[in-house]
Amino acid sequence: MQVRIVRPHELADLIPLDEALAAVRQAFIDFGHHPGLNAPRRRIHAPSGVRVSVHQGAAVSYGATGLFTHCEWVRPQETKQRYELKQPPVTVVFSTEDGTLSGILIGEMGCEAFRPGLTGLRTAATSAIGTDLLANPGPIAVGLFGSGDQANNHLISLSRLRQIREVRVYSPTAAHRQAFAEALNGRYGFPVQAVDAPQAAVEGVDVVLLCTNASVPVIDGHWLRPGQHLTSIVGSNVGLVEGGFVAKKRREIDDYTVVRADVLVANSRAQAIQDQQGDLYDPVQAGLISWDKVAELGEVLVGKRPGRTAPEQVTVFKNNAGQGIADLALAGLALRHAEAKGLGILVEAGEAIPSAF
Repeated sequence: MQVRIVRPHELADLIPLDEALAAVRQAFIDFGHHPGLNAPRRRIHAPSGVRVSVHQGAAVSYGATGLFTHCEWVRPQETKQRYELKQPPVTVVFSTEDGTLSGILIGEMGCEAFRPGLTGLRTAATSAIGTDLLANPGPIAVGLFGSGDQANNHLISLSRLRQIREVRVYSPTAAHRQAFAEALNGRYGFPVQAVDAPQAAVEGVDVVLLCTNASVPVIDGHWLRPGQHLTSIVGSNVGLVEGGFVAKKRREIDDYTVVRADVLVANSRAQAIQDQQGDLYDPVQAGLISWDKVAELGEVLVGKRPGRTAPEQVTVFKNNAGQGIADLALAGLALRHAEAKGLGILVEAGEAIPSAF
């Protein structure tokens, strides 16, 4: 049996963005119909702060099941989380048809115009799908928090699904946000300007995108106005808390943001509960909301739960940790393109072992 090993330089621009967006969307649709296709992300932490994450799932529409794993050396700081070292991730893909080993992908899957960054494609694609699903229809003005790789990737992804009228960007360092705005202004067909205060990025926009590495809330829910949508991406660091590396869990939004949300959607409730994710778990523990309020992206996509039902509603999408279904959908798509282009190394992996039972 031959197995295709695809290397980092072959993955960099392998997947067209439009296909990646469709793959991630279909993965969550499949998950909405079949909850057993996905398991919450699991993490372990070494005493040094080295962290390994495993995302497991089955993307049946792309014939791929298996796992995506990555490792970082984490250095938590008071207001943000910094990474001393990130190793290339690895995706192990088996066939959903017969269980045979299909491929091993080493490195980050990317798209044209994307900046390199761990899980950048999957995270940005998921955010774009959730934002498009919940924001009011039509062209949008965007308030963007963050001026790094994720911010860049989120704008590109969202612009493939929605017409963007303008972007206002805020990040704590003035030079960073100004450089970001100058680099992207007009590049994708819409103006980008830096603003000097976080509230200025929220006032009058249709969509607020939080693409930060923050450990404390960057927004006050009282700033949100009827009809606005907010997307947030910070997940959890409960393992670092339990290991004594940091004193408290990460947050990107405050309690009032989820309290006032008329519609609140996450990738996975099980993930939020398992990881005790501060943005969702803490308001539930405090009795401010119940888990019944939190719908899942797949449930909304397949009509099991409602999304936005009125223009004046405030909607919130919590992209609360990457899910294996999305990673394996992208991996299945990448393997298709790699095979068609003759990329990768074919290695002999032995014959499948028949069951003795």
